[in-house]
Amino acid sequence: MSFFSSQATWRCFPWVALLSLTGASCHAQSHAETSPVSSASAAPAEPSAPAYALTGSVTLLSDYRFRGISQSWMGPALQGGLELSLPRGAYLGVSGSSVSRHSYLDGRALELDLYGGWRTELLPGWTGDIGLLHYNYPGARVPRGDGSGGVRYDTTEAYLGVTNGGFSAKWSLALTPYFGLRDSTAATAFAEALPGSGSSRGSSYLDLNYQHPLGDWAVLGLHAGHTQVRNYSELSYADWRVSLARSWGPWTATLAWAGTSADTRYYRAANAAGQMQSLGRSGWVLSLSAAF
Repeated sequence: MSFFSSQATWRCFPWVALLSLTGASCHAQSHAETSPVSSASAAPAEPSAPAYALTGSVTLLSDYRFRGISQSWMGPALQGGLELSLPRGAYLGVSGSSVSRHSYLDGRALELDLYGGWRTELLPGWTGDIGLLHYNYPGARVPRGDGSGGVRYDTTEAYLGVTNGGFSAKWSLALTPYFGLRDSTAATAFAEALPGSGSSRGSSYLDLNYQHPLGDWAVLGLHAGHTQVRNYSELSYADWRVSLARSWGPWTATLAWAGTSADTRYYRAANAAGQMQSLGRSGWVLSLSAAF
């Protein structure tokens, strides 16, 4: 997933995190959040679950938001994911999402996430989760400012999380440059040029969520997050989401209102015709998912 846009005629912005009951992402985040789709961010499985279990889901979204930023140019996206639970709380997973070509230049309009980790009970009622997540954008590259080719958007993060009842918190740390942002791409990675200030490796994201059942009718979801981009403070921002989810059988429908404090000078993208979209503006996100 990436949050950058290129300055040339396209002005792009990248994209992903998880399939979630709130509906929205491809990576590891409960993304009804509206972010890539990955079970990595979904609520941790119970440590007492069977030694081996394969689960999955498919989600259709009206807008794919990753950490509050649209990865689908404010349009629909299709996501899917599989997770294999292993003995002693270990797990492996893969998820994918369509993304906008206006955000991921020269790519296949696809995000693929691979993740793995370990979940365990820390205290009665408290579950811990630690793991690694790799975001891959086949063929997509951030152009270098000097025109000498491009740099991959691909990013690897480590994450640490805890869950208690309806509350969950997770902190993610970028082990590589954050979706391609470095000295050589600072002038072209976003809609407005930035001076090269070094590598963005070490950027982080804090993800806070609370889910509260409204009787048997629906589940209220509250989310707050903060993206800290190392060496590029202009790109740091907060995001939030309020959602209502209703499930029947394997199906879950979610309606969410999501927004960010992202600086629109940077978090925007244009198509080939020059039509501009602000990718972090507040808006409604509707999703429908099926678990299997």
